[in-house]
Amino acid sequence: MLILLYTARMPEVKVLNEKLLAGLPPGTWVAISEDQERVVGTGATIEEALREAKEKGENKPSIIGVPVDGSALIL
Repeated sequence: MLILLYTARMPEVKVLNEKLLAGLPPGTWVAISEDQERVVGTGATIEEALREAKEKGENKPSIIGVPVDGSALIL
């Protein structure tokens, strides 16, 4: 029998401040700063949001999609 043991630490999960997404139109892609305190990029595509974030010096943003139904998809 083979037993695998996962020893790496799970990443810390923060609760996203919903105010960061307030007023963003459905379908928008949003780049959130690594500290999850600021919107550092937005766009119609993931690539646009990432490009804007990188232009602002943010190297590890979280990417969030704002769907039509008002929920959020975090990548």
